Amino acid sequence: MDINKKIKDLIIKNISELELLILALLNAKDKESIKSDLFFQKEIFLVLNYIKDMLPNADFISHTLGPYSEVAEKSMSNLNSYNLVKRIDEGYEITELGVEIYREFKGKLSKKKLEAIEDFKDFLNDLTRDELLVFTYISFPEFTTESGIKDEIYSKRKPVAVSLYKKGKVSLEKAAFLSGLSLEEFTKYLASGS
Repeated sequence: MDINKKIKDLIIKNISELELLILALLNAKDKESIKSDLFFQKEIFLVLNYIKDMLPNADFISHTLGPYSEVAEKSMSNLNSYNLVKRIDEGYEITELGVEIYREFKGKLSKKKLEAIEDFKDFLNDLTRDELLVFTYISFPEFTTESGIKDEIYSKRKPVAVSLYKKGKVSLEKAAFLSGLSLEEFTKYLASGS
């Protein structure tokens, strides 16, 4: 048995479900990279919040920049040490070995989970930092209690909500919710070009 086969078999034997989901996230949207640790934490949080059965395993807490999971960070570090993921600039991308391993396990993920992962990456990966944080902070305020930038993020609610709406990322109703305005007030705010 060659060394590469042994290593691959060892990885397959030891990979966790959370690590598999991270590989699925990195493989989604034509293997588009995740641009930073901040984006990774928020993307995996939102994916796991949708896939409810996995959320408790990640142990998300309120942190200086909103929802944060040490377990998710450690899982990403494991994937990096297995050479399934590599660091690029401030973010991450899946390696060829990562794609191979992911393909071995892909059948373990339901179609619903795979579609959710694809949808969340498509929705989140091209947001700006402020758009990502406003969306996350307003949608999940229980994870902002330890944030050092909460006031700054809340002060940007209205223009960021407009930006998300104009990009087609959220509905008019969701944009109004994110802005903190009623639907009528937000429609006027939008029309005023503020």
